[in-house]
Amino acid sequence: MYNETDYNEIKGQLNKTVILVAVIFLAFLILSIAFMLRLPRWIGAVFMSFGVCLTIFVWGVYGSPVYNYYRHIKDIMHGRIRKTRGTVVKITEEPVYKDNLLLFYEILIKDEEDDVERILLYDENKGKPAMEEGESYLFHTYQNFITNIESL
Repeated sequence: MYNETDYNEIKGQLNKTVILVAVIFLAFLILSIAFMLRLPRWIGAVFMSFGVCLTIFVWGVYGSPVYNYYRHIKDIMHGRIRKTRGTVVKITEEPVYKDNLLLFYEILIKDEEDDVERILLYDENKGKPAMEEGESYLFHTYQNFITNIESL
């Protein structure tokens, strides 16, 4: 489900966002220093304040979610994967916001090994999973995040 292409795409998107934030900050820093070296120093302070606020806003709205998804993909690509056999009990119709990360489809499975019900999370960016309730599957998971699904 996740591959090196996903990792490279999100890494490129993160690099573009970091460059955008750095350019915004440097542009306003140069403007504020130019005005602070001249007589109306309050204009330089206004430029610096506006630039800092804009930088924080752009990073918070665009950069932070991209960085969180990058870390999530990196953890999945390099983390320990475990395999679980289970029967699908229920799949949510709409994705839910989970673990302060992203939107995920919750998949309730009954683990065949432990006879315990577990909630696994399927990334909404990958689309809704094509699974049937009552069918058995082999789930490759990192923590409770599904990385791959195999039919049995």
